Amino acid sequence: MESNTKINMEKNIINNNSTLELMKTKTIKALALIALTTSFSSCNSQDIKQTEATKPTDPSGITNAEVPLFTNVDKMLTRLESQGFNGAVIVADENGFLSKGYGWADKEAKIKNTPNTAFCIGSITKSFTGAALLKLEMQGKLSVNDLLSKYIKNVPTDKKDITLHHLLTHSSGLPPAIGQDYEVLGKEDFLVRAFKIKLLFAPGTKYEYSNVGYSVLAAVIEQVSGQSYEEYLNANLFKPAEMTQTGYTMPKWDSKNIAVGYEGNSRWGKPNEQKWDAKAPYWNLLGNGGILSTAEDMYKWHKALLTDKVLNEDAKAKYYGRHVEEGEGAGSYYGYGVVSFPTPRKTWLTAHNGSNGIFYAAFMRYITEKVTIIFLTNQLLDGIREVPQEIALHKFKEGYVSEHNITAPKQLSGLTDHAHNKLILEFINVVSDGNDKAIEKFVDANLTPELKNAAPMNAHIGMFKQVGGDIKGKKIKSVMVAGSKTKIGFEGTPILLNLHIENGLIGGIGLGD
Repeated sequence: MESNTKINMEKNIINNNSTLELMKTKTIKALALIALTTSFSSCNSQDIKQTEATKPTDPSGITNAEVPLFTNVDKMLTRLESQGFNGAVIVADENGFLSKGYGWADKEAKIKNTPNTAFCIGSITKSFTGAALLKLEMQGKLSVNDLLSKYIKNVPTDKKDITLHHLLTHSSGLPPAIGQDYEVLGKEDFLVRAFKIKLLFAPGTKYEYSNVGYSVLAAVIEQVSGQSYEEYLNANLFKPAEMTQTGYTMPKWDSKNIAVGYEGNSRWGKPNEQKWDAKAPYWNLLGNGGILSTAEDMYKWHKALLTDKVLNEDAKAKYYGRHVEEGEGAGSYYGYGVVSFPTPRKTWLTAHNGSNGIFYAAFMRYITEKVTIIFLTNQLLDGIREVPQEIALHKFKEGYVSEHNITAPKQLSGLTDHAHNKLILEFINVVSDGNDKAIEKFVDANLTPELKNAAPMNAHIGMFKQVGGDIKGKKIKSVMVAGSKTKIGFEGTPILLNLHIENGLIGGIGLGD
């Protein structure tokens, strides 16, 4: 998950349309299961067997207009388009698919989005990095259990036990970020800086989402393959999958097919117009985020993963492996660039998402249930992250009709102008102090019943402490409000605190972009 921040993490507990979503993860942010995760039972590895039909997509439209899933989702997205949604979506199941663009790729030039418009896909890039490591292992060039020091020189003593597996599963102890996405930083300087940072924990003992670790893996790919990161991905992943519109600079894009990003109502520009090196982003971003792709190409990637075109069965078992839980009690598990979430239907959602605070992308695959959702947008309006789960609800909740809305946030001059400033300040103080009893008292008094009952108290305490560790000691610099949702920015960090306040109570908490 990429952002101006490289932190794009969100530990999210939200109550949406009477469906509780428990998310204590630093990767998937707004992707969520569509019902209480407490009602599932574990499934074996056969849940990931590749069984979905590989139907071609239509460049624009619905293949089967008689299927309520597609017509209802299209109605919802068309309604959201009138509220400002700009993006492209593919929804597919065994009955057909919806493949369609909505809103503007370039408002000023009046160019519409299509399923072949290229968007920044953020941290979904990690899914390609993970697959590339496994491809190198298939080629006999490395083992994911190898020490990092086998491939990268001058690894310091305190990091000598880090393996490629640790980097792939965010269990290396490396921090989330060491700089801004578009900082001019070459590979060698990046590695020096990364290796100077003190580890957060001993390798293999905990989970901490790390964009740094995935950029280090990009350096390993280059060292082992003798090619640039993008060259290796293009030759070994994208070409076999017939993906011609995915990469940093190698695809032969028509500039008109690259979406312009919008920040609020302001034009941010195209991803490849930002401060990049000659052929790719600089190293705070390379390998962990920033790749451009289209909805159509991402569907080709989905189809390729159902075959052995890119990865064989042994490699895919590792790719989807539920290797490391994303924090104690999270219930979701990080594989090699993908995350697995249990569903109440005793199946697994395999997914990843990403954002740079401008673009947002979600790639969701209910593999055994033969449902795929690809969601791309070039304007991150409030409520956008919940749209993919709204799409899923249309599939899995009989008779569901979404009433979800998206809004543009309003900038306040300060927290004192917020109607709930005392509640928010108390929350910030409580999470920053990290006192168990104070947190328990706050949870009892200030969380909605739905949020309070969504997890045991020890889970709330753990999540509050994680949030507090990220914002402690940082001064508030911005406050954005959209309906019941508030985003608070802090000086010296791109982290945003996201709060959902209902009738004077907190109904959702998260950290993200």
